[in-house]
Amino acid sequence: MIIGNGSIAKVLKDRDDLVFFASGVSNSSCVDEKEYERELNLLKTIPTDKHIVYFSNLGIYYKKDRYTQHKIDTEEYIRYNYKSYTIVRIEVCEWVKTPHTILNFFKTQLSQGIEPIIQNTTRYVLSLDEFLYWVEMIKSGVKNEMNILGKKMTISQIVSEIKNGNL
Repeated sequence: MIIGNGSIAKVLKDRDDLVFFASGVSNSSCVDEKEYERELNLLKTIPTDKHIVYFSNLGIYYKKDRYTQHKIDTEEYIRYNYKSYTIVRIEVCEWVKTPHTILNFFKTQLSQGIEPIIQNTTRYVLSLDEFLYWVEMIKSGVKNEMNILGKKMTISQIVSEIKNGNL
């Protein structure tokens, strides 16, 4: 079963042994508590004897904001309530088209002739092929957490790849 209809949900293959929970807050800038409550309430409708696959964010290791705290809290809820689960942490997905991602933010700026301000930091950029490869490896009936990193890139490399049409 696949719960959700966004960019991640649309690329998943339905499996009888897993419940893919791909319906949640996707905008890391979100401050609307109702959106976080909606995600948690929907999650609570999934029977705890099912193997749930939850898509979290690598930001839990280095960010401190409302979005990241929500991901941490949701992961904890899953660990304590589900008999088996897979928590999948990802960061920047190449195929996601929502305007809130760093890739699409830079693409928009560049298309408007605005040169982005480049910070001295890195992000992990995940291709669709790599994402699907690792999702295919998920086995039901276990407690598992996986970080799918993708390619580590500096912000200047990301901007350069966008300018060259590679992202």
